Amino acid sequence: MDKLINSLERWLGERVDILIMPRFGSSKKIKVRVLTVLVVLAVWLAVTVAGLYFCIRAYDYNITKADNRLMRVKMQLISDELERGRKYLDLSRTTEMQMRQMLGMPGGKFVNMPKGWEEQQEKADARAKALFGKDLKDFDTDEFEKYIDALQDTAQTRLAAYQEIAWYYANAREGLHSTPSIRPSTARISSGFGYRLDPFGRRSSKRHAGLDFAGKPDSPIMATADGVVRHTGWVNGYGQAVLVDHGFGYSTLYGHTTDIRVKAGDVVKRGQIIATMGSSGRSTGTHLHYEVWKDGQPVNPRNYFK
Repeated sequence: MDKLINSLERWLGERVDILIMPRFGSSKKIKVRVLTVLVVLAVWLAVTVAGLYFCIRAYDYNITKADNRLMRVKMQLISDELERGRKYLDLSRTTEMQMRQMLGMPGGKFVNMPKGWEEQQEKADARAKALFGKDLKDFDTDEFEKYIDALQDTAQTRLAAYQEIAWYYANAREGLHSTPSIRPSTARISSGFGYRLDPFGRRSSKRHAGLDFAGKPDSPIMATADGVVRHTGWVNGYGQAVLVDHGFGYSTLYGHTTDIRVKAGDVVKRGQIIATMGSSGRSTGTHLHYEVWKDGQPVNPRNYFK
């Protein structure tokens, strides 16, 4: 081992000649030790490696910086789109209340937003601006998820509200078709709704639950709304009668008829001829006795046609 060390020391201590031969002029000879050459080479290699390392780091930094700049641009675009979407959701809330108001739905009369709503929206806007204004290294993913969840909840609420409006409109439209709204006969009205003298000669008043239409025999009688026939045939006091259930709490009765053209279970449409005028039952002459019932109570049929 000592011999090897001594040999290495002698080799490192040896001088080497470095001959510099320029193209023009005389040549120069430089004598240096082997150790010096090795030290110079080591320093050169270290400087080269360090230079490459810093170049690579600078390249990576510039790439990362460019990526961050691009990500900030994308985040700003996302922020703008989310903000635009949130504003449309706010507008849909106003539109929802206007539709409720036009349809007469619950909540439609409250045009103004609930108390504190504007303050909550301002706070949400401030949180969103702060969230999207942060540097990427400080970006809070939890806050971003909460913001997206809040938008999703709002969108689902709006969707449910419009589904409710659609359901209400469909039923209201059906209800319009099922609400008595025309005259059952073109004949003149001979007796009104309410208390009247007994037509059979008694000197007493009696509550008349409908209207009487006096016309010619076999005059057509029309259903006053869409519905389902629940009964046809003899009814004490009304003679041959037709009872139509219209749904939504409405039903109509057509008494003293003849030539009934429908049967129980038939679906009828407004304006459809269901029977003709006669004088069956307890009657003083050819006429139609017409009743409108709402939620189990007789109401004035005059209120349901012009």
